Amino acid sequence: MTKLTSTLLTDDRLQALCQQGEVIERDERGIKVVRLDNGDFLKIFRARRWLSGARLYSHARRFCRNAQRLQTLDIPTVTVKSLHHLSASGHTAVIYQPLTGQTLRQLMQAELPRLTALAGALGKFLAELHDKGIHFHSLHSGNVLLTPDNRFGLIDISDMTIYPWPLMCHTRLRSFQRLGKYREEMKVLDAAFWQALIQGYQKTSGHARRCTLLIMAKIDYLQQPPV
Repeated sequence: MTKLTSTLLTDDRLQALCQQGEVIERDERGIKVVRLDNGDFLKIFRARRWLSGARLYSHARRFCRNAQRLQTLDIPTVTVKSLHHLSASGHTAVIYQPLTGQTLRQLMQAELPRLTALAGALGKFLAELHDKGIHFHSLHSGNVLLTPDNRFGLIDISDMTIYPWPLMCHTRLRSFQRLGKYREEMKVLDAAFWQALIQGYQKTSGHARRCTLLIMAKIDYLQQPPV
C-alpha cells in the first residue's frame, strides 16, 4: 500500500482552487468541499482542538488510508490523488477523483423501481462489507453509490474501521441501524425490498446465520412509521 506524502497547500493556492471551482459544502468554520474545474474534488478537514488525535494522525490521511484499503478489498470508492496540509495548524486536505454513479438517496427519489430490483444485490454488498471486516460508521443512503456498471460503492469514507476479521453481530446490527438513520426517506422502501435485501445478505455472508433474527428485528423496526 503506497503511503502518500503530504505537501503544503498554501493559502493563495487554496483560495485560487476555491474561486476556480464550485463550493459544494461549507459550514460555520469555512469551506469543506469544492468541485474543481477538472472534475476532481477538494475536501478540507479542520482540526477542532489544539490537542487532538487529528493533529497526530489527520482525518485527511485516514481518508487516504481508507480509500487504499477499500480498493485493495475490491470495494469501489474514490481515488485519492494528493494529500495536503494547510498553513493553519492542524488543518489538512485531500484532492480526489470521485466515484461515478448515483447514491441510494438519488435512486429512491428518482428511480425507485430500479433500486427495488437491486435490493438483493444491495444485501450482497452489505454482506461483503461485513465479511471483509469493514465497519462504515457513516453508512446511510447518501454515502452508498451505484456505479454505471451496477456495482455498489462507498463515498465520504473518513469515518471507517476495517478489521482483519468479519464483523461481530452487534457491529452488523449497528450498520443496519445507520442505513436506516433517515427513517422518513426509508418509508418508500416496502417489505418486499427488505425481504430481498436480507435474502441477498444471508446468501452471501458466511457469518450471517447467528445474526439473522436480530437483523430482521432491526429491519422490522426500520419499517415502522417514524414518530
